[in-house]
Order: sequence, then C-alpha cells, then structure tokens
Amino acid sequence: PLSQQIPTGNSLYESYYKQVDPAYTGRVGASKAALFLKKSGLSDIILGKIWDLADPEGKGFLDKQGFYVALRLVACALSGHEVILSNLNLMIPFHPPMSPQKDQIPLEP
Repeated sequence: PLSQQIPTGNSLYESYYKQVDPAYTGRVGASKAALFLKKSGLSDIILGKIWDLADPEGKGFLDKQGFYVALRLVACALSGHEVILSNLNLMIPFHPPMSPQKDQIPLEP
C-alpha cells in the first residue's frame, strides 16, 4: 500500500503539508492541492496523472500520505522519471519544486 512507501518523517514534506492543511484536518482538497502542485511547473496532464495515483480511490481530496505520494511523484517527474507508483522507491535527490517561503521555483536542475 501507498502508506508504506513514503516515510512520514520528511521535514520538507511536512512543511509543505502545513501550508496546504494548516489546521491539520487530514484532508487537502483538490483545488488547494492543484494550486500548490502547479508551482512545480509540470503540465496539467502530468499533474492529473499524479493526482490519479495519489488519490486512487477518487475521494477528491488527499490525506497526508496521499499528499506525500503526490510530492514524491512530482520529484520523479522533475527528475525525468516516469510518473508511476513503482518509481516511488527510486532514490531521487529531492530538489524542492516549491519553496515553503516563496512561490518561486528554484533554478537548480
């Protein structure tokens, strides 16, 4: 299951999660998640695929684990890897696609 594939102790992912769910409701709505993930600069087609993988049951929102999966898949896509669940385990250096303090995308590759 997805819940076993992404470690929850990632402080960077945690800081992103606090931005999209500051009240810790356990849910990140589709529009809020989409706005946040669009900062990565990925196409809507790729982001749609990421959403489908992060929300496989079609709930229309992401829980914390689903949000982490989405972030990990964004990292895969930005690193040139295919957006598939089996790539969640790749050792990809995570260059944050979204800065917690700014809305700018970092310049490093």
